[in-house]
Amino acid sequence: MSAEYIPAARVRPEVFTSRAADHIRRGLQRGHELSTGIRSAIAGYRRYFAHLTIAEADVRTAAATSHARLEEWAPNSAEEISAVAEGAGVATLDLMEVIARTEIMTLAPAAPTECSTVSLSRTGASVSAQTWDWIADYSTLWHYNDVGAVPGQLRHAGIAEYGMLGKIGLNEAGIGVHLNILKHEGDRPGGVPIHAILERVLATAHTLPEALEIIRSATTTSSSIITVVSADEVVQVEIANAQKRELRVGSGGAAGSGAAVGPGFLVHTNHFLHPELVPGGLELKPDSTSRARFDHLERKVAEAELSSEFGTAELVKLLTTGPDEAPVCCIPDPDAPYGDRSATLVTVQIDPVRKRIDLAPGSPADGLEGNRSFEL
Repeated sequence: MSAEYIPAARVRPEVFTSRAADHIRRGLQRGHELSTGIRSAIAGYRRYFAHLTIAEADVRTAAATSHARLEEWAPNSAEEISAVAEGAGVATLDLMEVIARTEIMTLAPAAPTECSTVSLSRTGASVSAQTWDWIADYSTLWHYNDVGAVPGQLRHAGIAEYGMLGKIGLNEAGIGVHLNILKHEGDRPGGVPIHAILERVLATAHTLPEALEIIRSATTTSSSIITVVSADEVVQVEIANAQKRELRVGSGGAAGSGAAVGPGFLVHTNHFLHPELVPGGLELKPDSTSRARFDHLERKVAEAELSSEFGTAELVKLLTTGPDEAPVCCIPDPDAPYGDRSATLVTVQIDPVRKRIDLAPGSPADGLEGNRSFEL
C-alpha cells in the first residue's frame, strides 16, 4: 500500500462544528477551517479519476453540468458550496469534482464496491446501521459533521467527505439517511449530485414524506440507494439515473422486492432489488461482492431474535464478519494495486427515536474503539 495509507480504524477524524448565522457564513467557515482536507480531497479524486481513465476535460464538464443542475434545484446549497470554495481558496468547480464524484464516476466502466446497510423498520422503534466501504487510501479524507441550524434549516450530524456539505447522517427532526452506490445502464454524469440530495434531506426534511419528496424532486442521472430512516418507518429509495422506486417492509418482501428479509428488516448492498429496476442493473465491477454480502445479511437477519430492546448494537453484530465470511467488514488487500483496494472506512448507527447517531472509524470487526456519538 502507499506510504500515506492509514488503516481506517486508527484514524481519528476532526470534527467540523458550525453554529453560523446563515448558510453563507457557514460555508465560509467550513472552507476556512477545513481547507487542508478540502485540497487533499480534490487532489485525491483527480488522481482517482485519472486512474479510471476519465479525461480531465470530461471531469470538468461533468462538474460544471452538475453545478448548473444544483443551482436550479437547490440554490441555497449551490450558494453554500461557493462559499465553501471561497473560504478554502479553491474554485467552485474544483470543489464540485468532489461533490459530484458519484456522477463523474459514471464515465468509468467500474468503481470500488461500497457499503452494506441493515435497518429494522417498526413503529416507534426503527433503527439502522451501515458500513461505509470506499477507497482504502482515502481513509483520512472524511470528517465528523455537526452542522447547526440556520434560518429555514435543521441541525444535523454525521460524516462528510472534505468539501461536501453532508453525506450520511441524522437531523434534529429524527430523519436519517444512508447511502449505497449502484450502477445501471443509462447512467451518465451531469445530474444533481447524490451527495447534495443527502444534504438537502438532512438540512430540510422534518418528516419521512418530506424526505421522500426531496429525493423524488431531484433531476438525477447516476444510480444509488438512499435509505431514509425515521422513528416509525424505514424506506429505501433506489435511484436508476432518472428513475426512482421505493422499497419498504410490506412492499413485496424477499419474494417481491428482495429488500425485506425477516420481520421488519430491510437490507441493501450494491445491486438493484426493485423488480422494475433490476432489468438494466449492472454490477459495480466484475468481482463485486454485493450479492454475497446481501445473501450473508439475509441469512443473519432471518436468524435474528427480535425483542423490544433490539437496537443499533444488535444491527452492528449482524454487520460484523470475519475472514471466512462475505466481506461486509471490508479489509483491504495489501497486495492490491491502487484503486482496487477497498476498506470499511466508517461504521454508522442511527437511532431516530433517541435522535442519536454513532460513528466509528473502521469496521465493526475493528471494535469501534474510536466511536463518536452525537445527540440532536
